[in-house]
Amino acid sequence: MSAALEEGGSYRPNFGAAGRRRRARVAWAGAALAVACFVVLVAIDASWPLRLLVGLPAGAAFVSGLQVRRNTCVAHASSGVLENEDLSTTRVDAAFAEASRRVAATIWRDGLLGTALVAVASAATALLR
Repeated sequence: MSAALEEGGSYRPNFGAAGRRRRARVAWAGAALAVACFVVLVAIDASWPLRLLVGLPAGAAFVSGLQVRRNTCVAHASSGVLENEDLSTTRVDAAFAEASRRVAATIWRDGLLGTALVAVASAATALLR
């Protein structure tokens, strides 16, 4: 849940339905690519450092999925803009921009944590022989 909502405030998304669909597609594609990379790396008996690479597409999946879940685009939050339905952007007021940045920080934090967990778990499978 976003920090703004946890504090009892209101928060509105910084992108619309079109942006949500696009980010959801990226999340699913990243997840599928992470699984495919893992399967290939296990099949070729790759070393543990190579298996860390599974974290890259997993990271894209985590960040994109969290953006959908938390209704905040991290790029738009850092720029202080709102994405319209036609995918154009509009500048937002300072309070909205700050709320977006706070939510974006939690997306980065949680996305990086998820990425690290997937990478380490993937690498650890090379040690299970």
